[in-house]
Amino acid sequence: MELINNKDTGCLTGNRGGSRKGAGRKPIGTTRKISLTLPQEYWEEIDRYCHKGDYSISEVLRSIIEDNLHNADLL
Repeated sequence: MELINNKDTGCLTGNRGGSRKGAGRKPIGTTRKISLTLPQEYWEEIDRYCHKGDYSISEVLRSIIEDNLHNADLL
């Protein structure tokens, strides 16, 4: 692979890859940063689900919310 000196960044890069229109992970919604306080046993259960299926905490929490949001009217 031939290395090319990128004048903008001063880095050496290969002649393949780079930014392309439409590349990258597609958004699934709006991101909001929150702080969530739960009892330790809940976090342990969430961690267990994460390791069980190799999911991120966000994926597990999103799934729980999606499955149970219709019950929010009962609060």
